[in-house]
Amino acid sequence: MKNDMQFEKITNNWYKRATVRYTPRIKIPSYSSDELIFPIERSTICEHPLVKGLGKDGISYILTQSAYQFLYGVGLLETKFVIICCLELLHDRIEGFDNIDKLQALTVLIDEGYHAYVALDYITQMENHSNIKPLLVPETNRNLDATKRVQDKLTKGLHADFLLLAVTLAENTLTNELATIGRESDLTKTFIQLMKDHVLDEGRHSSYFVSLMKKRWPQLPTDIQKLFCDILPEFLDDFLSVDMGRKFEHEVLSSAGLSQKQVEKVIEETNEKFVKNKFDEIKKTKERLYRLLKVMGIMNT
Repeated sequence: MKNDMQFEKITNNWYKRATVRYTPRIKIPSYSSDELIFPIERSTICEHPLVKGLGKDGISYILTQSAYQFLYGVGLLETKFVIICCLELLHDRIEGFDNIDKLQALTVLIDEGYHAYVALDYITQMENHSNIKPLLVPETNRNLDATKRVQDKLTKGLHADFLLLAVTLAENTLTNELATIGRESDLTKTFIQLMKDHVLDEGRHSSYFVSLMKKRWPQLPTDIQKLFCDILPEFLDDFLSVDMGRKFEHEVLSSAGLSQKQVEKVIEETNEKFVKNKFDEIKKTKERLYRLLKVMGIMNT
């Protein structure tokens, strides 16, 4: 009886709230350099006098490239990370879950496929409206790379279980990031709407993966629990790492029209603030993730 009620609640909740079920397509009505397409606070270089000297169009170009990178990163996280984890659970490569858990995995899979679709649709619209082509189309990101580096050190039988743990942490981080960006009042309305729609699903996904880890962790043998706990500190450092060489910013500044000497000057003179902002962000994220690990019972090990 309890399972029947749980099944009905979960299924009805998804049909009622999943954005894929009812959200109209987000369309960019126009594209103007007067509108912010990405938070300027997340692009330290835009505060430099040489970058301000590029004018509204120059700053708009840099923020557009930053938006492309962010949206491509979200798409990668969904299609190469979260969806893969759901498939592992559905096909019993992560043990210990029933049909209700699998049904929810399918809802997440559908939601995440839709989010990736919306992100690519938005990128395509941005490109068509602005005539600004993406400088880089990434094939991977820090979440994927950090997880793969750990999996390369583990026996294959542990890959799926560690993936579940990594996805649980990533979903929490992404939900917080989307919610933060969605609160930026100066951004274009369509970009804010994109973030708000996404976070409606991500909050539910984050809670779902936490519930899976709470269920799965006690099922793992003690030696595997200890192994994962030993790995976690280094994994989190890798997972939350920042490109201190600032390769993307070098490339976008050069593409925006600055000379190599000017690019180096901008990078050098904004580096102190860039480093401080990134490390403040990493510190807050780690504190939140360690609280999450405690909630899931993992810190007890």
